[in-house]
Amino acid sequence: MRQRAGVVALAAAAGATDLLALTVLGGAFASIVTGNLVTLGFGVGTAEPSRIVPVAIAVTAYGLGVLLWRLLPATVTVPLLAELGLLAVLAGGLIADPGAGARRVLLAVAALAMGGQSVVGLRLRASTTYMTGALATALAGDLRKAGPALVPLMSLVAGAAATAALANVATWAAAVVPAVLVAVAAGCLRTPAGDTPPPRGSRATDTAAHPSGSR
Repeated sequence: MRQRAGVVALAAAAGATDLLALTVLGGAFASIVTGNLVTLGFGVGTAEPSRIVPVAIAVTAYGLGVLLWRLLPATVTVPLLAELGLLAVLAGGLIADPGAGARRVLLAVAALAMGGQSVVGLRLRASTTYMTGALATALAGDLRKAGPALVPLMSLVAGAAATAALANVATWAAAVVPAVLVAVAAGCLRTPAGDTPPPRGSRATDTAAHPSGSR
């Protein structure tokens, strides 16, 4: 139950972070790599650097996050604390009302954190940042069992919606949503079961070692 709550909180954090990245940090997603690549193709095809630069930053930082988080201890607590630190930097930067250059740096910070969160999700054998595969898997199987599999997807939407609503009331409140949600997830997952990595040779471990960019 605690692990499920942690996964829900992480999915909501991804939605909140993507919302901030898309609306405040230059128009690129922090974790939706395939969406960014389509936008990159659009920018290249129309020769619009304003579209190319943000998505190039986001995709590069996301990939770097995956590579760096693979080097952290094979648990979930330490990687989540590292992600929390980055999201705290993101919140502080957004509250300070950054200029254009600083927003690009914060976009990289957000994408770096989401790349790290993807590694945590793989260790938990759960989707917390890339939901397309989760949706297809849920709908392609037994539809009577699809509900629980779709909960992280709904959490992603809820996180984005809550952040958007808060942004209309207080910018600082919206800025801290991702960090608060990851802190909640870290508390839920700070258990022996949550800190046990998947067995070597498992599908989750193999995917973490060879990320395929499935989103």
